[in-house]
Amino acid sequence: MRFVAALFMLITATAHADNVTVGLFAPSEPFPSTASRVELASRLGEHLGKALGATGSGKYFARANDFASAVKKGEVKIALVDGAYLAATGGNYTVIAVAVRGGEWTHGWQLVARGADKISALKGKRVLVPSIGGRETDFVLNALLGGEVGRDFFGKIEPAPDTASALAALGLGKADAAIVPAGAELPSGTSSVLSLPSIPGAVLVAYGTVDQAKLAAAAIAFKGDAIVTGFRAGDAEAIRSVARRFSPPVKRGPLAVPAVRLLVGDLVEGRTFTLERTPATAFAVGPDRH
Repeated sequence: MRFVAALFMLITATAHADNVTVGLFAPSEPFPSTASRVELASRLGEHLGKALGATGSGKYFARANDFASAVKKGEVKIALVDGAYLAATGGNYTVIAVAVRGGEWTHGWQLVARGADKISALKGKRVLVPSIGGRETDFVLNALLGGEVGRDFFGKIEPAPDTASALAALGLGKADAAIVPAGAELPSGTSSVLSLPSIPGAVLVAYGTVDQAKLAAAAIAFKGDAIVTGFRAGDAEAIRSVARRFSPPVKRGPLAVPAVRLLVGDLVEGRTFTLERTPATAFAVGPDRH
């Protein structure tokens, strides 16, 4: 019985070693539908698994908690993840490559609204943003708006499942505004009110030990779709840069340096100076002086 149990465990471990699950959690990427996300995850999983000499599969995650749980359990060791999520949550991961969309790997964001043409008209309004794991308010106010508006400016900043859901809710009048990546198709009756800074889009990362060189080469050779057309080399510095922007920016007042102009007359006015005379003989060298 012990031999059978040991054999079963060996077979199971071998099977797990020959299977690679690639997770996809990229709510902000403007995929048109859930089906398109599932399809990309499957294709990417098969492609990367084959490159690693294993059977690969893809798994799409709709919620941050489910994705984090799968990573913690070791069910997902390779994943395509939103750069904003990585910046917000941190974690022990290695950046393998960055996804390219429209020829770029960083993308600007935008404030989209219905019935408003400037941000001041949105004071006290409800704003949706694709979920990044619970720090949506810091992401909007600090990372994107740079602390230029107070935390009480908007009525509510709420997470949406993804970019498509945020824009759909805005189109149906269930929200006053949405903050989404630039380039997303906007619903009728809405318009972009404000352009916001760029951040990395989806990032391919590894959790744990993998053959990074082989994985990176396979990623760069991958041909995707209109949202993730492919990958290019990248590192974690861009993510760390965004992570630093999540903290409230330090506001400093203008530095006032007085123009100092001093005149000699101002310094000596009202003062009397006396120079003590020294006898010339003090400077003479006598026969007993050397």
